[in-house]
Amino acid sequence: MGRWADRARKTAGARWWQLGTWRRGRALAALVSAGAEQPDGAGPAWPQWAAARPVPPGLLESLAEIVTVEREVRELVRGQRDWDEDGLKASRSATAEALSGLAAELSRALSAETLDRAAGLMNQRLQALRRRSGYQRSQKNLMTRVLGWAVSTHSVRQLELTPKLFDLVVIDEASQCSIPSVLPLLFRARRALIIGDPMQLGHIPGVSPQQERQARTRAGLSAAQLEHHRLTYHVYSSYHAAEQHGEGALLLDEHYRCHPRIADVVNSHCYGGRLRVLTDVRRQVPGHDPVGAADPAPVLGWVDVPSGASARGGDGRSWRNAAEAEAVRRVVDGLLAGLPADATVGVVTPFRAQKETLARIWRDDDRVRVGTVHTFQGGQRDVMVLSPVAAPNTPPRTTHWVASQVNLWNVAVTRAKSQLLTVGGHAFWQEQSGLPALLAARSAPLGAGDGGTAAEAGLPGPVSEAREDLADRLQRYLTRRGVTDLERAVPVGGHPVDLLFTDAGQNTAVLIDPGPRPGDDPARHLRLTHARGDLLTGLPSGGHGAKPGPVSRTVRVPAWRIMAGETALAPLFD
Repeated sequence: MGRWADRARKTAGARWWQLGTWRRGRALAALVSAGAEQPDGAGPAWPQWAAARPVPPGLLESLAEIVTVEREVRELVRGQRDWDEDGLKASRSATAEALSGLAAELSRALSAETLDRAAGLMNQRLQALRRRSGYQRSQKNLMTRVLGWAVSTHSVRQLELTPKLFDLVVIDEASQCSIPSVLPLLFRARRALIIGDPMQLGHIPGVSPQQERQARTRAGLSAAQLEHHRLTYHVYSSYHAAEQHGEGALLLDEHYRCHPRIADVVNSHCYGGRLRVLTDVRRQVPGHDPVGAADPAPVLGWVDVPSGASARGGDGRSWRNAAEAEAVRRVVDGLLAGLPADATVGVVTPFRAQKETLARIWRDDDRVRVGTVHTFQGGQRDVMVLSPVAAPNTPPRTTHWVASQVNLWNVAVTRAKSQLLTVGGHAFWQEQSGLPALLAARSAPLGAGDGGTAAEAGLPGPVSEAREDLADRLQRYLTRRGVTDLERAVPVGGHPVDLLFTDAGQNTAVLIDPGPRPGDDPARHLRLTHARGDLLTGLPSGGHGAKPGPVSRTVRVPAWRIMAGETALAPLFD
Protein backbone atom coordinates (compact mmCIF):
# COMPACT_ATOMS: atom_id res chain seq x y z
CA MET A 1 0.00 0.00 0.00
CA GLY A 2 2.94 2.31 0.48
CA ARG A 3 3.93 1.88 -3.15
CA TRP A 4 0.34 2.53 -4.21
CA ALA A 5 0.27 5.82 -2.25
CA ASP A 6 3.45 7.01 -3.96
CA ARG A 7 2.08 5.97 -7.34
CA ALA A 8 -1.24 7.70 -6.69
CA ARG A 9 0.44 11.01 -5.81
CA LYS A 10 2.49 10.93 -9.04
CA THR A 11 -0.52 9.91 -11.12
CA ALA A 12 -2.70 12.66 -9.60
CA GLY A 13 -0.41 15.27 -11.17
CA ALA A 14 -0.09 13.60 -14.59
CA ARG A 15 -1.21 15.75 -17.54
CA TRP A 16 -3.32 14.62 -20.49
CA TRP A 17 -0.30 13.97 -22.73
CA GLN A 18 1.03 11.69 -19.99
CA LEU A 19 -2.21 9.65 -20.16
CA GLY A 20 -3.18 11.09 -16.78
CA THR A 21 -6.90 10.31 -17.07
CA TRP A 22 -6.27 6.65 -17.95
CA ARG A 23 -3.58 6.23 -15.26
CA ARG A 24 -5.77 7.71 -12.54
CA GLY A 25 -8.55 5.28 -13.40
CA ARG A 26 -6.10 2.40 -13.26
CA ALA A 27 -4.74 3.56 -9.88
CA LEU A 28 -8.18 3.75 -8.30
CA ALA A 29 -9.14 0.37 -9.73
CA ALA A 30 -5.98 -1.11 -8.21
CA LEU A 31 -6.93 0.24 -4.76
CA VAL A 32 -10.46 -1.16 -4.99
CA SER A 33 -9.08 -4.52 -6.11
CA ALA A 34 -6.53 -4.62 -3.27
CA GLY A 35 -9.24 -3.91 -0.72
CA ALA A 36 -11.36 -6.77 -2.01
CA GLU A 37 -8.45 -9.17 -1.60
CA GLN A 38 -7.91 -8.38 2.10
CA PRO A 39 -8.96 -11.05 4.66
CA ASP A 40 -11.50 -8.64 6.13
CA GLY A 41 -12.67 -7.50 2.72
CA ALA A 42 -16.25 -8.47 3.49
CA GLY A 43 -16.85 -5.02 4.91
CA PRO A 44 -19.00 -2.25 3.41
CA ALA A 45 -19.07 -1.95 -0.37
CA TRP A 46 -17.16 0.85 -2.05
CA PRO A 47 -19.19 4.02 -2.70
CA GLN A 48 -20.41 4.84 -6.19
CA TRP A 49 -17.58 7.30 -6.80
CA ALA A 50 -15.11 4.39 -6.82
CA ALA A 51 -16.51 3.29 -10.19
CA ALA A 52 -17.04 6.78 -11.63
CA ARG A 53 -14.73 7.97 -14.42
CA PRO A 54 -12.79 10.13 -14.95
CA VAL A 55 -11.13 10.11 -11.54
CA PRO A 56 -10.51 13.63 -10.15
CA PRO A 57 -6.84 14.23 -9.20
CA GLY A 58 -7.89 15.54 -5.77
CA LEU A 59 -9.62 12.24 -4.99
CA LEU A 60 -6.43 10.27 -5.59
CA GLU A 61 -4.41 12.68 -3.45
CA SER A 62 -6.91 12.35 -0.57
CA LEU A 63 -6.94 8.55 -0.85
CA ALA A 64 -3.14 8.52 -0.83
CA GLU A 65 -3.15 10.50 2.44
CA ILE A 66 -5.68 8.12 3.96
CA VAL A 67 -3.65 5.09 2.93
CA THR A 68 -0.51 6.65 4.43
CA VAL A 69 -2.25 7.33 7.73
CA GLU A 70 -3.68 3.79 7.73
CA ARG A 71 -0.18 2.34 7.28
CA GLU A 72 1.16 4.46 10.15
CA VAL A 73 -1.70 3.42 12.42
CA ARG A 74 -1.15 -0.27 11.63
CA GLU A 75 2.54 0.06 12.44
CA LEU A 76 1.73 1.75 15.74
CA VAL A 77 -0.77 -0.97 16.60
CA ARG A 78 1.80 -3.69 15.90
CA GLY A 79 4.23 -1.94 18.22
CA GLN A 80 1.70 -1.44 21.02
CA ARG A 81 -0.32 -4.64 20.75
CA ASP A 82 1.62 -6.54 23.38
CA TRP A 83 1.90 -3.62 25.78
CA ASP A 84 1.17 -4.64 29.36
CA GLU A 85 -1.71 -2.37 30.46
CA ASP A 86 -1.47 -3.47 34.10
CA GLY A 87 2.28 -2.90 34.00
CA LEU A 88 1.74 0.56 32.53
CA LYS A 89 -0.63 1.44 35.36
CA ALA A 90 1.71 0.08 38.02
CA SER A 91 4.68 1.94 36.54
CA ARG A 92 2.77 5.22 36.36
CA SER A 93 1.51 4.86 39.94
CA ALA A 94 4.97 4.04 41.27
CA THR A 95 6.51 7.01 39.48
CA ALA A 96 3.81 9.39 40.74
CA GLU A 97 4.22 8.11 44.30
CA ALA A 98 8.00 8.50 44.15
CA LEU A 99 7.74 12.06 42.81
CA SER A 100 5.21 12.97 45.50
CA GLY A 101 7.45 11.55 48.20
CA LEU A 102 10.51 13.40 46.91
CA ALA A 103 8.56 16.66 46.71
CA ALA A 104 7.32 16.25 50.30
CA GLU A 105 10.82 15.42 51.51
CA LEU A 106 12.28 18.47 49.75
CA SER A 107 9.57 20.69 51.23
CA ARG A 108 10.23 19.43 54.76
CA ALA A 109 13.97 19.89 54.37
CA LEU A 110 13.67 23.44 53.07
CA SER A 111 11.15 24.36 55.76
CA ALA A 112 13.35 22.98 58.52
CA GLU A 113 16.39 24.82 57.20
CA THR A 114 14.47 28.09 56.93
CA LEU A 115 13.02 27.80 60.43
CA ASP A 116 16.43 26.99 61.87
CA ARG A 117 18.03 30.07 60.30
CA ALA A 118 15.13 32.42 60.88
CA ALA A 119 14.12 31.47 64.44
CA GLY A 120 15.65 34.58 66.00
CA LEU A 121 14.29 36.88 63.32
CA MET A 122 10.81 35.41 63.76
CA ASN A 123 10.94 36.19 67.48
CA GLN A 124 11.90 39.77 66.64
CA ARG A 125 8.94 39.97 64.27
CA LEU A 126 6.53 38.67 66.92
CA GLN A 127 7.82 41.21 69.45
CA ALA A 128 7.40 44.00 66.89
CA LEU A 129 3.80 42.97 66.28
CA ARG A 130 3.10 42.90 70.01
CA ARG A 131 4.69 46.35 70.50
CA ARG A 132 2.95 47.62 67.35
CA SER A 133 6.17 49.26 66.30
CA GLY A 134 9.18 48.37 64.21
CA TYR A 135 7.06 46.57 61.63
CA GLN A 136 9.13 47.43 58.58
CA ARG A 137 12.58 46.72 60.08
CA SER A 138 11.53 43.31 61.43
CA GLN A 139 9.85 42.47 58.16
CA LYS A 140 12.89 43.39 56.03
CA ASN A 141 15.15 41.30 58.23
CA LEU A 142 12.83 38.32 58.13
CA MET A 143 12.23 38.47 54.38
CA THR A 144 15.89 37.70 53.78
CA ARG A 145 15.23 34.25 55.27
CA VAL A 146 11.50 33.55 54.88
CA LEU A 147 10.48 33.74 51.25
CA GLY A 148 6.81 32.77 51.58
CA TRP A 149 4.26 34.86 53.52
CA ALA A 150 0.56 34.26 54.22
CA VAL A 151 -1.63 37.26 54.94
CA SER A 152 -5.28 38.23 54.72
CA THR A 153 -6.53 41.21 52.77
CA HIS A 154 -6.99 43.02 56.09
CA SER A 155 -3.57 42.28 57.58
CA VAL A 156 -1.57 43.19 54.46
CA ARG A 157 -1.25 46.71 55.88
CA GLN A 158 1.36 45.33 58.27
CA LEU A 159 3.71 44.69 55.34
CA GLU A 160 5.92 47.40 53.91
CA LEU A 161 4.17 49.51 51.28
CA THR A 162 6.70 48.91 48.53
CA PRO A 163 5.88 48.16 44.88
CA LYS A 164 6.94 44.70 43.63
CA LEU A 165 7.78 43.60 47.15
CA PHE A 166 6.96 39.99 46.19
CA ASP A 167 7.84 38.17 42.99
CA LEU A 168 4.46 36.42 43.06
CA VAL A 169 1.28 37.10 44.99
CA VAL A 170 -1.33 34.33 45.06
CA ILE A 171 -4.87 35.46 45.91
CA ASP A 172 -7.10 32.55 46.92
CA GLU A 173 -10.92 32.67 47.06
CA ALA A 174 -10.75 35.72 44.82
CA SER A 175 -14.45 35.49 43.99
CA GLN A 176 -15.13 36.41 47.64
CA CYS A 177 -12.76 39.39 47.52
CA SER A 178 -13.90 42.82 46.41
CA ILE A 179 -11.75 44.62 43.89
CA PRO A 180 -10.60 47.36 46.32
CA SER A 181 -9.58 44.77 48.93
CA VAL A 182 -6.93 43.17 46.68
CA LEU A 183 -5.36 46.40 45.39
CA PRO A 184 -2.87 46.62 48.32
CA LEU A 185 -1.75 43.08 47.48
CA LEU A 186 -1.43 43.71 43.75
CA PHE A 187 0.58 46.89 44.44
CA ARG A 188 3.20 44.74 46.21
CA ALA A 189 3.33 42.10 43.43
CA ARG A 190 5.50 41.67 40.35
CA ARG A 191 3.12 38.98 39.15
CA ALA A 192 -0.21 37.71 40.47
CA LEU A 193 -2.02 34.38 40.39
CA ILE A 194 -5.75 34.74 41.01
CA ILE A 195 -7.65 31.66 42.22
CA GLY A 196 -11.39 31.56 42.68
CA ASP A 197 -14.75 30.19 41.58
CA PRO A 198 -17.06 32.76 39.99
CA MET A 199 -19.96 30.30 40.40
CA GLN A 200 -19.81 30.56 44.20
CA LEU A 201 -20.93 33.40 46.45
CA GLY A 202 -19.24 36.74 45.99
CA HIS A 203 -18.22 39.40 48.45
CA ILE A 204 -20.75 41.27 50.57
CA PRO A 205 -20.63 44.95 49.53
CA GLY A 206 -19.63 47.40 52.25
CA VAL A 207 -21.25 50.41 50.62
CA SER A 208 -24.66 51.01 49.12
CA PRO A 209 -25.26 51.32 45.36
CA GLN A 210 -25.99 55.01 45.89
CA GLN A 211 -22.63 55.56 47.60
CA GLU A 212 -20.92 53.72 44.73
CA ARG A 213 -22.62 56.00 42.18
CA GLN A 214 -21.54 59.08 44.10
CA ALA A 215 -17.93 57.86 44.29
CA ARG A 216 -17.94 57.03 40.58
CA THR A 217 -19.25 60.49 39.72
CA ARG A 218 -16.61 62.21 41.85
CA ALA A 219 -13.90 60.18 40.10
CA GLY A 220 -15.21 61.16 36.67
CA LEU A 221 -15.95 57.57 35.62
CA SER A 222 -18.97 56.28 33.76
CA ALA A 223 -20.95 53.17 34.58
CA ALA A 224 -20.20 51.86 31.07
CA GLN A 225 -16.44 52.17 31.65
CA LEU A 226 -16.55 50.16 34.85
CA GLU A 227 -18.87 47.58 33.34
CA HIS A 228 -16.63 47.15 30.28
CA HIS A 229 -13.60 46.40 32.46
CA ARG A 230 -15.61 44.36 35.01
CA LEU A 231 -14.79 46.81 37.77
CA THR A 232 -18.30 47.58 39.01
CA TYR A 233 -18.07 47.13 42.77
CA HIS A 234 -21.52 45.65 43.42
CA VAL A 235 -21.48 43.35 40.40
CA TYR A 236 -17.96 41.97 40.06
CA SER A 237 -15.37 40.42 42.33
CA SER A 238 -11.61 40.58 42.02
CA TYR A 239 -11.77 37.26 40.17
CA HIS A 240 -14.00 38.74 37.43
CA ALA A 241 -11.68 41.71 37.00
CA ALA A 242 -8.60 39.48 36.79
CA GLU A 243 -10.29 37.12 34.33
CA GLN A 244 -11.08 40.07 32.08
CA HIS A 245 -7.51 41.41 32.08
CA GLY A 246 -5.37 38.32 32.77
CA GLU A 247 -3.27 36.41 30.28
CA GLY A 248 -5.37 33.24 30.50
CA ALA A 249 -7.50 31.07 32.76
CA LEU A 250 -7.02 27.46 33.85
CA LEU A 251 -9.95 25.44 35.16
CA LEU A 252 -9.11 23.36 38.23
CA ASP A 253 -11.45 20.62 37.10
CA GLU A 254 -10.72 17.76 39.51
CA HIS A 255 -13.48 17.40 42.13
CA TYR A 256 -13.06 15.16 45.18
CA ARG A 257 -15.71 16.22 47.73
CA CYS A 258 -19.24 15.36 46.62
CA HIS A 259 -20.77 12.05 45.66
CA PRO A 260 -20.87 11.96 41.84
CA ARG A 261 -24.66 12.25 41.78
CA ILE A 262 -24.49 15.44 43.83
CA ALA A 263 -21.63 16.89 41.81
CA ASP A 264 -23.41 16.09 38.54
CA VAL A 265 -26.25 18.49 39.40
CA VAL A 266 -23.98 21.53 39.46
CA ASN A 267 -21.46 20.18 36.94
CA SER A 268 -23.97 20.25 34.13
CA HIS A 269 -25.66 23.50 35.13
CA CYS A 270 -22.76 25.63 36.38
CA TYR A 271 -19.61 24.25 34.80
CA GLY A 272 -20.71 22.97 31.42
CA GLY A 273 -19.90 19.37 32.35
CA ARG A 274 -16.17 20.13 32.49
CA LEU A 275 -15.55 18.89 36.05
CA ARG A 276 -13.80 15.53 36.46
CA VAL A 277 -15.54 13.99 39.48
CA LEU A 278 -13.05 11.72 41.27
CA THR A 279 -14.77 11.29 44.63
CA ASP A 280 -14.05 8.00 46.39
CA VAL A 281 -17.52 7.07 47.62
CA ARG A 282 -16.09 4.04 49.45
CA ARG A 283 -14.69 6.44 52.05
CA GLN A 284 -17.93 8.33 52.50
CA VAL A 285 -20.59 7.86 55.15
CA PRO A 286 -23.41 5.75 53.66
CA GLY A 287 -26.63 7.69 53.20
CA HIS A 288 -29.68 7.07 55.37
CA ASP A 289 -33.41 7.35 54.73
CA PRO A 290 -34.66 9.23 57.81
CA VAL A 291 -38.39 8.99 57.04
CA GLY A 292 -38.77 5.59 55.36
CA ALA A 293 -37.02 2.33 54.61
CA ALA A 294 -35.28 2.93 51.30
CA ASP A 295 -32.18 0.71 51.12
CA PRO A 296 -29.86 1.82 49.81
CA ALA A 297 -30.90 5.34 50.67
CA PRO A 298 -30.82 7.72 47.71
CA VAL A 299 -27.93 10.16 47.46
CA LEU A 300 -30.36 12.86 46.37
CA GLY A 301 -33.62 12.68 48.31
CA TRP A 302 -36.65 14.95 48.67
CA VAL A 303 -39.06 15.06 51.60
CA ASP A 304 -42.23 16.68 50.33
CA VAL A 305 -44.01 19.34 52.42
CA PRO A 306 -47.04 20.13 50.25
CA SER A 307 -48.84 22.10 52.97
CA GLY A 308 -45.92 24.40 53.74
CA ALA A 309 -46.47 28.15 53.73
CA SER A 310 -43.98 30.95 54.11
CA ALA A 311 -44.32 33.86 56.52
CA ARG A 312 -42.29 36.92 57.39
CA GLY A 313 -39.69 36.59 60.12
CA GLY A 314 -39.77 38.55 63.35
CA ASP A 315 -37.98 41.56 61.86
CA GLY A 316 -40.23 41.57 58.80
CA ARG A 317 -37.23 41.39 56.48
CA SER A 318 -36.71 37.66 56.01
CA TRP A 319 -38.83 34.54 55.54
CA ARG A 320 -39.53 31.33 57.42
CA ASN A 321 -41.71 28.25 56.88
CA ALA A 322 -43.02 26.60 60.06
CA ALA A 323 -44.27 23.38 58.44
CA GLU A 324 -40.97 22.99 56.62
CA ALA A 325 -39.01 23.64 59.83
CA GLU A 326 -40.95 20.90 61.62
CA ALA A 327 -40.28 18.48 58.74
CA VAL A 328 -36.59 19.38 58.89
CA ARG A 329 -36.57 18.60 62.61
CA ARG A 330 -37.97 15.11 61.95
CA VAL A 331 -35.52 14.50 59.12
CA VAL A 332 -32.47 15.55 61.13
CA ASP A 333 -33.56 13.56 64.18
CA GLY A 334 -33.95 10.52 61.94
CA LEU A 335 -30.50 11.07 60.47
CA LEU A 336 -28.90 11.36 63.89
CA ALA A 337 -30.54 8.11 64.94
CA GLY A 338 -29.53 6.18 61.82
CA LEU A 339 -26.13 7.55 60.80
CA PRO A 340 -22.81 6.51 62.38
CA ALA A 341 -21.96 8.35 65.57
CA ASP A 342 -19.12 10.30 63.92
CA ALA A 343 -21.20 11.46 60.94
CA THR A 344 -21.83 15.18 60.58
CA VAL A 345 -25.09 16.83 59.53
CA GLY A 346 -25.68 20.32 58.19
CA VAL A 347 -28.91 22.27 57.74
CA VAL A 348 -28.77 25.10 55.23
CA THR A 349 -31.37 27.65 54.14
CA PRO A 350 -31.32 30.84 52.07
CA PHE A 351 -33.25 32.83 54.69
CA ARG A 352 -31.97 34.12 58.01
CA ALA A 353 -35.39 33.87 59.74
CA GLN A 354 -35.60 30.15 58.93
CA LYS A 355 -32.01 29.67 60.07
CA GLU A 356 -32.78 31.27 63.45
CA THR A 357 -35.83 29.03 63.89
CA LEU A 358 -33.88 25.87 63.10
CA ALA A 359 -30.74 26.81 65.04
CA ARG A 360 -32.68 26.85 68.32
CA ILE A 361 -33.60 23.16 67.89
CA TRP A 362 -30.03 21.81 67.91
CA ARG A 363 -28.35 24.55 69.90
CA ASP A 364 -26.42 22.06 72.07
CA ASP A 365 -25.69 19.32 69.50
CA ASP A 366 -22.22 19.55 67.96
CA ARG A 367 -23.08 17.03 65.25
CA VAL A 368 -25.55 19.46 63.65
CA ARG A 369 -24.59 22.78 62.16
CA VAL A 370 -27.31 25.19 61.04
CA GLY A 371 -26.68 28.22 58.89
CA THR A 372 -27.47 30.27 55.84
CA VAL A 373 -25.74 29.50 52.58
CA HIS A 374 -23.19 32.25 53.26
CA THR A 375 -22.37 30.60 56.58
CA PHE A 376 -21.56 27.30 54.87
CA GLN A 377 -19.36 28.62 52.06
CA GLY A 378 -16.02 26.85 52.38
CA GLY A 379 -17.46 24.17 54.67
CA GLN A 380 -18.77 20.65 54.22
CA ARG A 381 -20.81 18.00 56.05
CA ASP A 382 -21.43 14.31 55.44
CA VAL A 383 -25.16 14.89 54.98
CA MET A 384 -26.80 18.20 54.21
CA VAL A 385 -30.47 19.05 54.65
CA LEU A 386 -31.70 21.93 52.51
CA SER A 387 -34.70 24.02 53.51
CA PRO A 388 -35.59 26.36 50.60
CA VAL A 389 -38.57 27.94 52.51
CA ALA A 390 -40.43 29.43 49.51
CA ALA A 391 -43.94 28.04 48.92
CA PRO A 392 -46.98 28.82 46.72
CA ASN A 393 -47.94 31.76 48.96
CA THR A 394 -44.49 33.36 48.74
CA PRO A 395 -44.51 36.61 46.72
CA PRO A 396 -43.45 35.84 43.11
CA ARG A 397 -40.67 38.40 43.33
CA THR A 398 -39.13 36.60 46.31
CA THR A 399 -39.55 33.18 44.72
CA HIS A 400 -37.92 34.38 41.50
CA TRP A 401 -35.03 35.88 43.46
CA VAL A 402 -34.36 32.62 45.31
CA ALA A 403 -34.69 30.42 42.22
CA SER A 404 -32.42 32.64 40.13
CA GLN A 405 -29.52 32.71 42.61
CA VAL A 406 -27.34 30.19 40.77
CA ASN A 407 -24.30 30.83 42.96
CA LEU A 408 -26.33 30.39 46.12
CA TRP A 409 -27.77 27.05 45.01
CA ASN A 410 -24.37 25.89 43.78
CA VAL A 411 -22.85 26.46 47.21
CA ALA A 412 -25.83 24.93 49.03
CA VAL A 413 -25.75 21.74 46.96
CA THR A 414 -21.98 21.20 47.05
CA ARG A 415 -21.66 21.38 50.85
CA ALA A 416 -22.92 17.79 50.97
CA LYS A 417 -20.35 15.01 50.74
CA SER A 418 -22.38 11.80 50.64
CA GLN A 419 -26.07 12.76 50.74
CA LEU A 420 -28.28 15.79 50.10
CA LEU A 421 -31.87 15.83 51.34
CA THR A 422 -34.20 18.67 50.38
CA VAL A 423 -37.25 19.41 52.52
CA GLY A 424 -39.93 21.51 50.83
CA GLY A 425 -42.79 21.58 48.36
CA HIS A 426 -41.69 19.21 45.60
CA ALA A 427 -44.32 20.15 43.04
CA PHE A 428 -43.76 23.84 43.72
CA TRP A 429 -40.02 23.68 43.06
CA GLN A 430 -40.47 21.47 40.01
CA GLU A 431 -42.39 24.36 38.46
CA GLN A 432 -39.53 26.79 38.99
CA SER A 433 -36.49 27.17 36.75
CA GLY A 434 -32.74 26.65 36.97
CA LEU A 435 -30.92 24.66 39.62
CA PRO A 436 -33.84 24.18 42.07
CA ALA A 437 -35.99 22.64 39.32
CA LEU A 438 -33.08 20.42 38.25
CA LEU A 439 -32.54 19.33 41.86
CA ALA A 440 -36.24 18.52 42.23
CA ALA A 441 -36.12 16.44 39.05
CA ARG A 442 -33.00 14.51 40.11
CA SER A 443 -34.10 13.81 43.72
CA ALA A 444 -35.94 10.65 44.77
CA PRO A 445 -39.12 11.17 46.84
CA LEU A 446 -38.80 9.92 50.42
CA GLY A 447 -41.54 8.87 52.82
CA ALA A 448 -44.15 8.48 50.07
CA GLY A 449 -44.95 4.82 50.68
CA ASP A 450 -42.31 3.54 48.29
CA GLY A 451 -41.75 0.40 50.32
CA GLY A 452 -38.02 0.86 50.44
CA THR A 453 -37.58 1.11 46.68
CA ALA A 454 -36.99 4.83 46.22
CA ALA A 455 -35.12 5.34 42.96
CA GLU A 456 -33.13 8.36 41.98
CA ALA A 457 -33.84 10.10 38.73
CA GLY A 458 -31.05 10.78 36.31
CA LEU A 459 -29.00 8.34 34.29
CA PRO A 460 -25.58 8.66 32.64
CA GLY A 461 -25.56 11.39 30.02
CA PRO A 462 -25.91 10.88 26.28
CA VAL A 463 -23.32 8.68 24.62
CA SER A 464 -21.62 9.93 21.46
CA GLU A 465 -22.10 7.98 18.26
CA ALA A 466 -18.39 7.12 18.11
CA ARG A 467 -18.37 5.83 21.69
CA GLU A 468 -21.55 3.86 21.02
CA ASP A 469 -19.87 2.21 18.03
CA LEU A 470 -16.84 1.30 20.16
CA ALA A 471 -19.12 -0.21 22.81
CA ASP A 472 -20.97 -2.19 20.12
CA ARG A 473 -17.73 -3.66 18.80
CA LEU A 474 -16.48 -4.52 22.28
CA GLN A 475 -19.79 -6.12 23.23
CA ARG A 476 -19.69 -8.32 20.12
CA TYR A 477 -16.16 -9.39 21.05
CA LEU A 478 -17.19 -10.26 24.61
CA THR A 479 -20.23 -12.15 23.31
CA ARG A 480 -17.97 -14.27 21.11
CA ARG A 481 -15.98 -15.07 24.26
CA GLY A 482 -19.16 -16.39 25.89
CA VAL A 483 -20.10 -13.37 28.02
CA THR A 484 -23.90 -13.09 28.29
CA ASP A 485 -24.46 -11.20 31.54
CA LEU A 486 -23.68 -7.63 30.49
CA GLU A 487 -25.03 -4.09 30.78
CA ARG A 488 -23.95 -0.84 29.18
CA ALA A 489 -23.69 2.83 30.11
CA VAL A 490 -24.41 2.24 33.80
CA PRO A 491 -23.41 4.17 36.93
CA VAL A 492 -21.37 2.36 39.54
CA GLY A 493 -21.23 4.35 42.76
CA GLY A 494 -22.38 7.30 40.67
CA HIS A 495 -19.39 6.98 38.31
CA PRO A 496 -20.17 6.23 34.63
CA VAL A 497 -19.07 2.85 33.28
CA ASP A 498 -19.18 1.93 29.59
CA LEU A 499 -19.74 -1.81 30.07
CA LEU A 500 -20.21 -4.06 33.08
CA PHE A 501 -20.17 -7.82 32.67
CA THR A 502 -20.12 -10.95 34.80
CA ASP A 503 -17.68 -13.74 34.00
CA ALA A 504 -16.76 -16.66 36.24
CA GLY A 505 -18.87 -15.15 39.01
CA GLN A 506 -17.00 -11.84 39.09
CA ASN A 507 -18.02 -8.41 37.82
CA THR A 508 -15.66 -6.47 35.57
CA ALA A 509 -16.15 -2.77 34.83
CA VAL A 510 -14.91 -1.53 31.46
CA LEU A 511 -13.84 2.03 30.72
CA ILE A 512 -13.41 2.73 27.02
CA ASP A 513 -10.56 5.20 26.53
CA PRO A 514 -10.82 7.18 23.28
CA GLY A 515 -7.63 9.03 24.17
CA PRO A 516 -7.04 12.64 25.20
CA ARG A 517 -8.98 15.42 23.55
CA PRO A 518 -7.08 17.81 21.28
CA GLY A 519 -4.89 20.04 23.42
CA ASP A 520 -5.11 17.83 26.52
CA ASP A 521 -2.00 16.47 28.20
CA PRO A 522 -1.78 12.73 27.42
CA ALA A 523 -0.04 11.94 30.72
CA ARG A 524 -2.75 13.72 32.74
CA HIS A 525 -5.46 12.01 30.71
CA LEU A 526 -3.94 8.61 31.52
CA ARG A 527 -3.66 9.49 35.22
CA LEU A 528 -7.32 10.55 35.41
CA THR A 529 -8.50 7.45 33.55
CA HIS A 530 -6.56 5.19 35.91
CA ALA A 531 -7.95 7.16 38.87
CA ARG A 532 -11.51 6.61 37.63
CA GLY A 533 -10.89 2.90 37.42
CA ASP A 534 -9.40 2.72 40.92
CA LEU A 535 -12.59 4.28 42.35
CA LEU A 536 -14.80 1.40 41.16
CA THR A 537 -13.22 -1.67 42.77
CA GLY A 538 -15.40 -3.09 45.54
CA LEU A 539 -18.48 -1.00 44.77
CA PRO A 540 -21.90 -2.69 44.43
CA SER A 541 -22.83 -3.24 40.79
CA GLY A 542 -25.04 -5.23 38.41
CA GLY A 543 -28.67 -6.22 38.57
CA HIS A 544 -29.64 -4.88 35.15
CA GLY A 545 -27.88 -7.39 32.92
CA ALA A 546 -24.76 -8.22 34.87
CA LYS A 547 -25.12 -10.27 38.03
CA PRO A 548 -25.45 -8.28 41.29
CA GLY A 549 -22.13 -8.10 43.11
CA PRO A 550 -19.11 -5.93 43.82
CA VAL A 551 -16.77 -4.83 41.06
CA SER A 552 -13.80 -7.19 41.19
CA ARG A 553 -11.77 -5.68 38.37
CA THR A 554 -11.65 -2.58 36.21
CA VAL A 555 -10.26 -2.65 32.69
CA ARG A 556 -9.23 0.38 30.64
CA VAL A 557 -9.71 -0.44 26.96
CA PRO A 558 -8.01 1.98 24.58
CA ALA A 559 -10.12 2.67 21.50
CA TRP A 560 -7.32 1.58 19.18
CA ARG A 561 -7.43 -1.94 20.62
CA ILE A 562 -11.14 -2.19 19.84
CA MET A 563 -10.58 -1.02 16.28
CA ALA A 564 -7.58 -3.35 15.87
CA GLY A 565 -9.72 -6.41 16.64
CA GLU A 566 -9.53 -9.57 18.69
CA THR A 567 -5.76 -9.98 18.65
CA ALA A 568 -5.28 -6.59 20.34
CA LEU A 569 -8.15 -7.11 22.81
CA ALA A 570 -7.23 -10.59 23.95
CA PRO A 571 -4.37 -9.57 26.32
CA LEU A 572 -6.82 -7.44 28.33
CA PHE A 573 -9.37 -10.19 28.93
CA ASP A 574 -7.36 -13.45 28.87
